[in-house]
Amino acid sequence: MKSIRIWDVPTRLFHWLLVLAIAGLWYTGTEGDMDRHLPLAYFTLALLLFRFIWGFVGGFYSRFSAFQLAPANAIRYIRSGLKSDYPGHNPLGSWSVVALLLSVAVQLTTGLFANDAILTEGPLAHYVSSNLSDQMTSWHSLNFNILLGLIALHIAAVLFYSVIKRDDILPAMITGNRSVSADTDEPARKNPAYSLIAIAVAAGIVWLITQLGY
Repeated sequence: MKSIRIWDVPTRLFHWLLVLAIAGLWYTGTEGDMDRHLPLAYFTLALLLFRFIWGFVGGFYSRFSAFQLAPANAIRYIRSGLKSDYPGHNPLGSWSVVALLLSVAVQLTTGLFANDAILTEGPLAHYVSSNLSDQMTSWHSLNFNILLGLIALHIAAVLFYSVIKRDDILPAMITGNRSVSADTDEPARKNPAYSLIAIAVAAGIVWLITQLGY
């Protein structure tokens, strides 16, 4: 076994910033603090857009092409007794990430069209009928419960792999390094310019969305 860099800095920053952003959105949404909830939502949307872009141009294991999404891989992985021989996301982890990202996407998309029936509405709410906006608001609330369930499942899986399987999955998302078999090559590191361009594009899209609200 040897230790190599698996997760690049942008992926790790995205992960922990998303954790903080969702916690902030949960708190401000529960408190009805829309003055902070909306800016946090825009920030989270920029994070999600960045991750989508990074899934195509980022580090090797951060790319969607590295995800183990084939059903046969998942079946083989389960039958093997969940052997942790995947440097990046294992098949179940890959599906977990996809489910989380899709749920966050649904949450943010519905929020753009939602309203609180008092003073605040999403920047795109006035582009749809009031009935559809109300429906989006309902989906926004329902999906957040689904998102919380997925987060709970994700945390349970991390604890399982860390405590039971003795996997270094959690430290890897902090340091970027994982213990892998000796014949695993370390992926080439990306030019920082790629991440800066991805950030600029994501921020630009969010800025355009906010301008549509005026």
